[in-house]
Amino acid sequence: MILKNGNLELNPFELTIFEQSYSPMVITTCFLEGDHPKIVYVNDAFTKMSGYAKEEILGRTPRILQGEKTDKEVLKRLKECLKNEAYFEGKTINYTKDGQEYWVEWNISPVYDENKNLIAFISIQKDVSTAQKLLDHIKLFKKAIDQNHDSIALFNVYGEYIHANASYLKRCGYTISQLVGQNPKILNSGYHSDDFYLDLWKKLLNKKSIEALFCNKNSEGEIYYEKQTITPIVKGEIIIGFVSIGKNYDKEEKNKQQLNRDLYLDALTKLFNRKMLDLKLKKAVDRYMEAGENFSMMFVDLDNFKTVNDTLGHEEGDNTLRRIAKFLKQHIRKSDDIFRYGGDEFVILLYSITEENAQKTTRKLEELFDVSDIKKCYPIGLSIGVGQYEGQSIYDFFKQTDKKMYAKKRENKLDLYGND
Repeated sequence: MILKNGNLELNPFELTIFEQSYSPMVITTCFLEGDHPKIVYVNDAFTKMSGYAKEEILGRTPRILQGEKTDKEVLKRLKECLKNEAYFEGKTINYTKDGQEYWVEWNISPVYDENKNLIAFISIQKDVSTAQKLLDHIKLFKKAIDQNHDSIALFNVYGEYIHANASYLKRCGYTISQLVGQNPKILNSGYHSDDFYLDLWKKLLNKKSIEALFCNKNSEGEIYYEKQTITPIVKGEIIIGFVSIGKNYDKEEKNKQQLNRDLYLDALTKLFNRKMLDLKLKKAVDRYMEAGENFSMMFVDLDNFKTVNDTLGHEEGDNTLRRIAKFLKQHIRKSDDIFRYGGDEFVILLYSITEENAQKTTRKLEELFDVSDIKKCYPIGLSIGVGQYEGQSIYDFFKQTDKKMYAKKRENKLDLYGND
């Protein structure tokens, strides 16, 4: 390649190489025509890419290929490199002869003669429109993930965080840098059993999607609920990662909890009601049958409660029941359950306890009640029947305990107003 009388000339060997090159090639002057060098050579690959015949583009400047979407910052950087006779690499949008956009990637190098004089710039180009469209689609997909209202997280094959969108980060309270490399144990609230997670992983490793309600704990230690769908990402037959999409379930869970309160809590005392007693009693019997876990039942009745309603009014009677409920909660183990059976009757289930200790608990309650503020304020007493479950039917067990309560009631003969 030589510069002769202001024109570039290629020898036959160079011309053969350039013409047979798969890559589009352009040679321009070295700013001999002001700020915009002229095109002095293009090969066939370039004419195919641009749509211009050689005679239509030779002698023109590269501006013929530029348009509205051509990146002005890239062009500015290009000019600076050319002025400094520096190598340039860049990418922008060019336009074909018929106005079609295409993404072009350039590698532009200065060309010198034997005397080290700059004589031209040679540009090797590549149409990267397909790759750019794919990249744009990936960026769009990533933006859709990041801006999605649902919580979305990606995990590697080991279950470690790779990426999480803004919704996920907001819900869990961690930054992406705090999550990457961690696994979801960081959100473990202790609500779910080991079996829950074992079953989850068993399904995922068998390439099955799972849907489950998760009770998680955020970075501040606050509980939140999400209904998540977790799907294995499979390439060929190999799992290469997992994607989790979660929906905020706080409102639904609160509604569920409120429904449970409405269904299973006594409105007046906030104790469990008879519906919950049926469920808890059945579970206790199942544990007894399956694992031999003992339990006892107390049937508690208030003596002379009618007197409170008749003399002080029903509002004070309701207040008395609330105070009784509070008293029982204070003096019964947290692991045991208390129920308002109805009216002035209460049932207590004592779990993992012997009959002897159940009787001791009964005597303790009676003694504490006798010196309580409730006893000082109201002319009432407690009659408690206690029974140890021994494998009989629930109906018979309940009936036997109820009889013991009435026997105790007759024994007490409590009537502060002088009535038998």
